[in-house]
Amino acid sequence: MRLGADARPGAFESVENYVMIDPRVASGLRDLPPSVMLPRERTLAAFRRTFASFGFLPIETPHIERMEVLTGKGAGSDEVLRQIFEVTNKGGTPGELALRFDLTVPLARFIAKHVDQLGVPFKRYAIGSVFRGERPAKGRFREFVQCDFDTLGTDGPIADAETAQVIHDALKAAGVPGFTIALNNRKVLDGLLGRLGVAEKSGAVLRTLDKYYKIGRDNVLKEWTTSATGEATLTAEQADQVLAFAEHGRGGEEVLDRAEASLADSALALEGIKDLRSVLALLDAGGVGRDSVVVDLGLARGLDYYTGIVFETTVKGWERYGSVASGGRYDNLATLFTSRRLPGVGASIGLDRLLALLEEAGWLSGAGATAPVLVTNFPGTDATVSVRLASRLRVAGIGAEVYPEPIALGKQLGYGSTRGHSLAVIVGPDEAQREVFNLRDLSTRQETKAVPWSDLETTVTHALAKE
Repeated sequence: MRLGADARPGAFESVENYVMIDPRVASGLRDLPPSVMLPRERTLAAFRRTFASFGFLPIETPHIERMEVLTGKGAGSDEVLRQIFEVTNKGGTPGELALRFDLTVPLARFIAKHVDQLGVPFKRYAIGSVFRGERPAKGRFREFVQCDFDTLGTDGPIADAETAQVIHDALKAAGVPGFTIALNNRKVLDGLLGRLGVAEKSGAVLRTLDKYYKIGRDNVLKEWTTSATGEATLTAEQADQVLAFAEHGRGGEEVLDRAEASLADSALALEGIKDLRSVLALLDAGGVGRDSVVVDLGLARGLDYYTGIVFETTVKGWERYGSVASGGRYDNLATLFTSRRLPGVGASIGLDRLLALLEEAGWLSGAGATAPVLVTNFPGTDATVSVRLASRLRVAGIGAEVYPEPIALGKQLGYGSTRGHSLAVIVGPDEAQREVFNLRDLSTRQETKAVPWSDLETTVTHALAKE
């Protein structure tokens, strides 16, 4: 082990005097080995293709933002803001910087700064780590990756519906077998609360309603009707009415029919219902089947910045994992940074929670190697032969790995099988002299012998096509 920065070159500390450091990671964080990263990369590639196919453009914002950006009024719920990781460099000012807790608030800052160059409507996607100091649990980590896509500068229902359609198409492309996209519009719930005379308490009421499936009905009622200060958020009667509306508001368009009748005196609620009908019609036109979509008038979403449609997506049979994709419309968030009106709508797919779910369900599959072909390094064969053949395969667009040591062939083939290679190209001294190779299928152990080097690319391509 090297001593330190001022140590003489080549000077090492003796093993006896070296204190080993525990290699564990901090709580709520984790290392990601190839077995996790390979399906992760395939999933991200599917998401990127989907986002791009709808015209979304990639951007990136810093992991570290000024604290005032992340904590501005309406930027996040009190619960999220309590989980912010503060960042202080040596000599820096405490409380000045923090790690981003989502990708939406940085987007609002970004668009306010760059809108004159970008123009509107502007469609962006961003994939990156976000950080929250929450209690670690299954599928919940302190650092996790969000895959966001948003449309800014338009109020139209096409952007709302397209958000749900992108969720649908991205999860399909990633191989998620069955899921439900729940839709609501915050105007419906705000209209209900306005009719009950508690519109000014909307934020507190909806943050608690958002925890319904997490803390249960009784605890929701308790939070609404009791307070340490003696002032309850809702009366018992009001709380019962809100819960009755939410609990009986899940289904198809018949749910909207009932809500329209019961909230006929609320112009705001009727506007939200009309918006939902438009979105459902557009989803039908976009080929998103009603078996993947449900209206849920109890869906609130906990962040204060939502103003219109909201989304939550769960995997069928695995609802206990919670939402794997969520979002909504936020028409006022950019006003934190500019006087220009920049309405937006978007969603985020939680990559880590989704992959944890797919792994537990046994739905993760695919090759375990990034290169499908292993070119062996046969003892007694000039290594330049293996390197030359592998290079030819790569030029043809076929990934090929050369085994680095000329050890026993059986051990090389075992390595290829373990790592997930599909095929092995074998050239022993006799084959090299005749300029032929043997091609082994590592899963079936079947071998095609004495294939001319001139047929390398076509033979390997044909074999991979049959995989």
